[in-house]
Amino acid sequence: MNKESECKCHRLAISLNKTLEGDHIEAQFRKGILSITKEEYEKVSRFRYKDDALASLLGRLFLRQATRRLAGVEWCEIEFGRTEKGKPYLAKPRGVTFGINVSHQGDYVAFASSCTDKVGVDCMRLDKDRNSKTADEYINSMAKSASAEELRMMRSQATEQMKMTYFYRYWCLKEAVLKATGEGLLSDLRRLDFRVDPSERYRPRCFITSTTVSLDGKPQQQWIFEETFIDERHAAAVCREKKLPRTCSFCTDPERRIFFGTVDMDFLLEGATVLNPILGDGAQEWQIFSAKPRKNF
Repeated sequence: MNKESECKCHRLAISLNKTLEGDHIEAQFRKGILSITKEEYEKVSRFRYKDDALASLLGRLFLRQATRRLAGVEWCEIEFGRTEKGKPYLAKPRGVTFGINVSHQGDYVAFASSCTDKVGVDCMRLDKDRNSKTADEYINSMAKSASAEELRMMRSQATEQMKMTYFYRYWCLKEAVLKATGEGLLSDLRRLDFRVDPSERYRPRCFITSTTVSLDGKPQQQWIFEETFIDERHAAAVCREKKLPRTCSFCTDPERRIFFGTVDMDFLLEGATVLNPILGDGAQEWQIFSAKPRKNF
């Protein structure tokens, strides 16, 4: 996996519920918080809800584990920084040619990597709770985040469920491209205009790559979007560059489909070493984490 001649494109996810329900969650959590930096753990510990704290920890472990495997380096050799706009980047090792990104929402932390350094992923749980609003009312309340064509597509869906599914679809796409570019949130998301092919059914087990985007009316042809689902209730979108090195499997097989596979915490902790020594090896920190409330979905 760490050879230059191998493709670096991967799509993975981990379930928060399954992780929390695992038989070894205490040992895994304690090892996990020892395996990230002190600054990273401080950010993890600030979250009020158990779900958010765990998702933050898993996301950081995902980035380190992926770098360890893709770059072929030791855990302790990896360092991350953040751009002025808040996007994490790999500070060490230098000179890598791949990109990595994570997203967390609902029950999953999702991960995507690419053979170039620009890649973005976003996942969304298809929530039914809309604060008693109809789908049209909810979409209208969020209208400033969508272009005229996107709003038309959402409103034209036959059922309440499909209207909301399309809302989350567009949201995933916008987040994915903004994460790939490192721009963060635009002040006006209507500047991004996604066009989807209505003949392709957007549903679990789909893999759609025909979607296009324009920014301020100008086609952004450098991007490919992969739209799929992690499970029946979680949609995902990956934004990657169209131009890829010859070693990438998408070059040899443009029709290749990479669906999200699931991993567990043992996978994320493989080869991990202590970066954040804690008195008692995290026993007290585990008690604090355990006392945090769960989110009500």
